Amino acid sequence: MNDALSATPYGLAAKGWTVLRPQAREALIEHLTQLGLVVQTTEITPKANAKAALATDKEMQLHTDHPRARWISWECVRQSSEGGFSLLKDTKPALDSLTPAERHELRELSIRTHVVFHDDAGAYPVLRNDGDGADWVYFTPWMTDGHSSPAFRKFIQALEATPTQSVRLHPGESLLIDNGRMLHGRSALGGDKDRLLIRRWIASPFDTFGRTRGREANAVG
Repeated sequence: MNDALSATPYGLAAKGWTVLRPQAREALIEHLTQLGLVVQTTEITPKANAKAALATDKEMQLHTDHPRARWISWECVRQSSEGGFSLLKDTKPALDSLTPAERHELRELSIRTHVVFHDDAGAYPVLRNDGDGADWVYFTPWMTDGHSSPAFRKFIQALEATPTQSVRLHPGESLLIDNGRMLHGRSALGGDKDRLLIRRWIASPFDTFGRTRGREANAVG
């Protein structure tokens, strides 16, 4: 499934993220589809007085994206003259600190999600498994009341103790992450704020997208 990506230096499978070097867009998309079906493509650029997190120039809180996106790619077209660092945090150390009973508790705790695709569930557990058995974390702190769960509180404390990494993309580069493992956010934009990324959601090959959706869904915002 991801042999080409795991073979790259500091491969995606080893640490949960990688930066792909500049390449023609057709080659990039071909590279990404080795992982799964690209189910949504979105242009992300700041807008004045935007309320939506996707379009704000303020710092973006760490989270995972929609729980149908197994992988996420951000292709940098333009970068802000200041700021705009992608922030990454690996959930694996936090999960590894939990007992089997605590992990089970996270599997029983669901978080609401925006319904984007017609067959969305509307809520997904904090922890589940992909079809290959890999852990899949869903974490959107602004959409959960899970703080009432002892296991969830312990998970958050462990996350807080985990270092946050920062990456600043240059035009032509693409950041690719495992959305089932890595939390992501962004530092505030400064300077000219003239930033444009193209985000692509890639479904797990075990998802029913491959049978129920025959083409890429596009959303520009």
